[in-house]
Amino acid sequence: MRKFKRFWPVRSHALRSLLVVAGVFLLTAALAPTANAQGVLIYFNFEDVAPNIGTYDPVADVQPAFGGDNPGGGVQASTLTDNFGVNKGTVLGTTVNRTAGDIDTGTLRALGLRTTPVDNGHFIQFSFNASAFSNMFLSFAINTSGNGFNSVTLSYSTNGGGSFTNFATQALPSGGGFNAFTIGVPPAVNGQPNVILRMTFTGGTSNGNNLQTVIDNILLTD
Repeated sequence: MRKFKRFWPVRSHALRSLLVVAGVFLLTAALAPTANAQGVLIYFNFEDVAPNIGTYDPVADVQPAFGGDNPGGGVQASTLTDNFGVNKGTVLGTTVNRTAGDIDTGTLRALGLRTTPVDNGHFIQFSFNASAFSNMFLSFAINTSGNGFNSVTLSYSTNGGGSFTNFATQALPSGGGFNAFTIGVPPAVNGQPNVILRMTFTGGTSNGNNLQTVIDNILLTD
């Protein structure tokens, strides 16, 4: 009796090939590191400079997978800059708005700002590459007292500081300790490679004897 060769149907071959390819993709996805498990893109906690007048810690904390040493940091390095001159300093900070994985638990330090009328219109800002970012939020903890700043205006630049667009103004209540604010970043920033976010302070009327507006734990998240 003749024996005929057995052939797999073409449809079965195609199905097996699809299953193999799908398995490879699933395995690759399982082994690939999560780019940003916490949703933290940029994080300033101001912990690495001792309390003093004139200087503060301007360097963002970064997760180890992205070259840093703080699991509670962001996925990208950045440096905070300002035009306050010497009218700033490192002061006592807060746990308000800290990230869950922040390992800097030995100290609580923050950025203090003088709030005389001449300081109105001064700003702090940071730059970053938003090519892979979208639907972002800027949050921060802030405590203003006495005649400190009573308002902060947020603006962005997508051309490296050539021009800025205001997108929000937040009133800063005086007294009562630290308050946390979260503000959505406009979609115009999504996917842009050369972004600057700026915070401009106004409403200060003090004599400049104290750092009366204190900001801490600045976070950019998605």
